[in-house]
Amino acid sequence: MLNPELTKEDAIWLIEEYGPRQNGRINGDTMDTYFVPARSLMQGKKSDRPGCACQFKSYVMMCKSMYGQYHDEIKAIAYPVVKTKAKRGRKKTV
Repeated sequence: MLNPELTKEDAIWLIEEYGPRQNGRINGDTMDTYFVPARSLMQGKKSDRPGCACQFKSYVMMCKSMYGQYHDEIKAIAYPVVKTKAKRGRKKTV
């Protein structure tokens, strides 16, 4: 389940920063900068960093899966759709 307390700013970060970089190179820097914070935001609790590089791939695959699963909900939080009222009356004809 997606973190119910996910803020608009966090959702925007997930879409604009994490989303484009999730298919990039995996190393300690990207793990600390993108994957660990993304998983923490989606789960709503602090996530531990994988202990060694051999665990990075499974951690990244789990983060990608969570992001794909919740992408529509995250997008709805980041960019809420404002419903406008339709104008009433007849259309003018020329």
